[in-house]
Amino acid sequence: MSSQNNPIRLSVSFLWVVAAVVAVLAMLASLAVMRPPSRHLWGDEGTFVAMTASLVRDGDLAFDEPDLQWVLTRQPGPPVTVILQQTERGITYSKPVLYPLLSAPLYAVGGESGLVVLNLAALVLALVLAWRFLRSQGPSRAALWTLATFVCCSVLLGYIGWQMSDLLQAALTLVGLVLVLGGRRPTTPFASQRAAILGALLLGATVSMRFTAAALVVAAIVAILLDGRLKRAALVAVVAGLTFVAASETTRTLLGTTNPYKAQRSSFNQSTGYPAGAESAVARERFTTRPATQSATWRPRFDARRTAYSTLYFFVGRHTGLLFYFPVALVLLIHILRHPERQSLALLAGVAATVVFYLVWMPENYYGGSTFLGNRYFLGVFPALLVASSRLPTTRSLNVAWMLALYAWGSAVASVAAVRDVDPTSQSHTHAGVFRLLPYESTARRIDGLVDRFWADDFVRFLDPFSRPAPWSFRLHSDRPATEIMVATDWPGERLLFAVSPKPAKAILAVSDSRRETRFTLPQEPPAPRGLIEIPTSPAWRRHSFWWRAGRLYRARVLRFELQSMNGEPVVAEVRYVGRGRLLAALSAELAAPDLPLTVMAGDTTPLLLRLRNTGRRPWLSQSTLPIRLGYRILRPESGEVVGRGRQALPTKVRPNETIEIALEIQWPREPQDYEVRLELQRQQASLLGEHGRLLLASGGVRVQESVNPNSPEP
Repeated sequence: MSSQNNPIRLSVSFLWVVAAVVAVLAMLASLAVMRPPSRHLWGDEGTFVAMTASLVRDGDLAFDEPDLQWVLTRQPGPPVTVILQQTERGITYSKPVLYPLLSAPLYAVGGESGLVVLNLAALVLALVLAWRFLRSQGPSRAALWTLATFVCCSVLLGYIGWQMSDLLQAALTLVGLVLVLGGRRPTTPFASQRAAILGALLLGATVSMRFTAAALVVAAIVAILLDGRLKRAALVAVVAGLTFVAASETTRTLLGTTNPYKAQRSSFNQSTGYPAGAESAVARERFTTRPATQSATWRPRFDARRTAYSTLYFFVGRHTGLLFYFPVALVLLIHILRHPERQSLALLAGVAATVVFYLVWMPENYYGGSTFLGNRYFLGVFPALLVASSRLPTTRSLNVAWMLALYAWGSAVASVAAVRDVDPTSQSHTHAGVFRLLPYESTARRIDGLVDRFWADDFVRFLDPFSRPAPWSFRLHSDRPATEIMVATDWPGERLLFAVSPKPAKAILAVSDSRRETRFTLPQEPPAPRGLIEIPTSPAWRRHSFWWRAGRLYRARVLRFELQSMNGEPVVAEVRYVGRGRLLAALSAELAAPDLPLTVMAGDTTPLLLRLRNTGRRPWLSQSTLPIRLGYRILRPESGEVVGRGRQALPTKVRPNETIEIALEIQWPREPQDYEVRLELQRQQASLLGEHGRLLLASGGVRVQESVNPNSPEP
């Protein structure tokens, strides 16, 4: 019976169409949530937008005075961070030129939104051609569901809003492979020679955007040869090669180099300075002193452990894992392996070659970079998995991809909705649901403004922006989400110390790791130090011998800090990482000082010049998590109440057995009375550290007398 006479079959097919359309629309609607509200432009995105604006403004890609003014005064938003290079043409932008060349006309008409229009148009065109290709492999309904799964169970839609070349590269790859491989049989679409020429042209263009795409071009040619079509394979090879040569020559003409990743290059923003204008000479030094990225070589510095870790993150990493960013890729991969064909395996080898390149040559791009919505380095080869097989995957296997994608999508939307007011960065989708549970470690020193620290000789990384890091401490807020940090130590043991000072006085601090949660009432009651807390952590969940400092085995732990108010009022706490407590070693000193005065006038100041020798085993640090300072306290003898205090920073690091001279001024109270004055060596937050906080150097009684007004008449 034909489908025209079977309303049930028509109804089911219609429901499949509706389901696919609704799924795509729902994912598109979520883009407004997924795209961070921040108008910062940095890294690749900032560079591509700046390149497009430069082409529209003056027709070249040299970074000169007009470009400097644009990056400093761009509206809306703060100044732009761009990646620049030094070539034979001078200072130019350091990204492939095809994307800004294509986006420049749209930018001239619609501004920066023109780049988003280009991404969307490229994706729509690619999907239309992919739809025709898939229809030749099975029923329309199955083809539609496969295409909807390919789009929605990956990060393709998420990249529409990012004004950079990755989505365009993926679209060109999909169209190119469909055109050159879609004519496997004369009766299938795209069998003509013109289709092969156009497809080869697009594949050659993708190689100019990212050189690793050459592996897919070679794989496509091999697949055509395995199909017995020698003439078509030769045509694709010649056209793709000529296209790449033409694109490389265009790049050399505009930038001064054929490979923008091999020239001297570095990132520039308002703080580092731009190599143009009056301060250009100073900024140019960054090209040699602080290069932005590594440059790949033919012979890799192979490290099996690095590759093993990057492989783990390639599949399940918080920011790059295929399991939740590309679940359909895993489904397609399994489908190809279950139904292997020579052409399919050839394309799969091209995908594998690209992945292996990054895992071996540049492993930090998987666990060390700061990619925002999945692995952008995989995005360009991902379409090959859709084109590789000559048959469609089953609905059941595609539904598995949907379950994983919906779980990840729901986690991301819930996270962004919960934290968008306090986290405007590209990492805002990772704070809830499944992403919070995935492993995340990185060797990058700066992730969306989150700067790594070495405190107490240990490595501390802030994994989210919910705390306020300072040079030697960070602040927690009871009205902000919990803060997550990673601590990596190179010493055995599982106790970590933190000095915590809440304001107002009372609060509850909950600290948790992968296995346990410990709650502290702050400040603590004696005999425990008031603000020195000891956290019993679980065993380290990762061990690294190749991060941070060479030759040391680091044990990595992730800790979650949540500050809770006891009376509903907002509470702020300053937290200092103390580690295993080496900074709390007992203080020992000898003081050579003038005698303390016995009588002083109320409100006067007494200068002292002190000679101080470090008789302990550890140096005194003036710049540290717990810096050491010289100080004094003035107390009422009968009550112990402190009525005056002051401190003076040490002028330098004081090593064991070293002696320094230091001046200290004592400001006396205005109320006449007998007091006790104490000279002390003090650590920061001394009142919270108990016996670890201060060392008494000298003390004595002082009588503060009423000052005499010289203008008052004599009795």
